[in-house]
Amino acid sequence: MDLPLSEKAESLIQKHLASGKFATPEQVVEQALAILDQQAAEWAATKAKIEKGGDDIQAGRYDEIATQEDEERLTQEILASLRQGSLLER
Repeated sequence: MDLPLSEKAESLIQKHLASGKFATPEQVVEQALAILDQQAAEWAATKAKIEKGGDDIQAGRYDEIATQEDEERLTQEILASLRQGSLLER
């Protein structure tokens, strides 16, 4: 595939080639596309978590933090979950 590039795109590719990290323009473009794919996947996962959070709020599945004691209790619960690894699975 031949793809005409803007001056800005060519300049960015040249900058990355000059860094020595890439040997060819194709490697620069492949890395850029891989990063775009990764960002898209991360955004989709984040969006799903936001939607789940909204659903939880609508269903009343949340804790109100009204006092310093509430905040401390929630902090301790989160820390305990992190230690057990269970929070990371949510």
